[in-house]
Amino acid sequence: TTSLIVGMVSSGALNLGGAIPMIMGANIGTTVTNIIVSIGHINRGNEFKRAFAAATVHDFFNVFAVILLFPIEIAFGLLEKTASGLAYLLFGTVSVSNEFNSPIKAGIKWGVHHIESLSFENNIVFIILSVLLTFAMLYSIVKLLRSLVLDNVQQFFDQYIFKTAIRSILFGMLLTIMVQSSSITTSTIVPLAGAGVLTLRQVYPFTLGANIGTTITAILAALTLNVTALVAAFAHLFFNLYGILIIYMNPLFRDIPINLANWISEVAIKNKFIPLVYLVCFFFLLPFLIILIGRQ
Repeated sequence: TTSLIVGMVSSGALNLGGAIPMIMGANIGTTVTNIIVSIGHINRGNEFKRAFAAATVHDFFNVFAVILLFPIEIAFGLLEKTASGLAYLLFGTVSVSNEFNSPIKAGIKWGVHHIESLSFENNIVFIILSVLLTFAMLYSIVKLLRSLVLDNVQQFFDQYIFKTAIRSILFGMLLTIMVQSSSITTSTIVPLAGAGVLTLRQVYPFTLGANIGTTITAILAALTLNVTALVAAFAHLFFNLYGILIIYMNPLFRDIPINLANWISEVAIKNKFIPLVYLVCFFFLLPFLIILIGRQ
């Protein structure tokens, strides 16, 4: 989603002021995968409670970050100014027409040249091939990750990966950079929380790292475009960094997402319809109503 937004900014179809709220919304929307995965545990009592809490802690953090940062962005343009400042520092100007020597284009030039030499009359063939390759890579990565974490997983995680919050954040960030999708990494960790391998306090910082890691996708996309596109990608990065600084690094706010996740999981365990209502209302009805109200 953020890559599409970056592409629209690059083409001039969307300005930065409109792109940043969309990026905030995309940060919330990406967590829907976690909820769907957690609902798979719905008939297993306490296992579902732990899995649902692990899934919703990501939701509540992202929503809380939007509640805090959206008014600041509207009033002062914090994210746009910070992202523009970094781009100006790196390239000396911020403009749609200001392109740069893309390291991504240089890296894939050889492969692109050989693919273009293939004589397909219909571009649909290229689209199908790219989709199949993407799914094949994601399937292989997820299969590899699962095989790596199944053996002696609890002891290994406690001693090495999730021993401290910093390690959890770094692991979440690096894993997400590898697979290019925070949905994959966070939804992989939800069943581990449900099984009791990981606690909610271990999952929480991991999801924050995933938030940072997922910004690399938009940055890589922007590196093939222009400086303005890169500003939009930087805004995504700074949104997640500021969210961690304001919420997680602040003792007053740090436990709010955890407390809300524990609360809603307690409610959900008593009424099995709550997760479905939460999923439909939070991710579909509420955004739709906000769009309708905004058009009035």
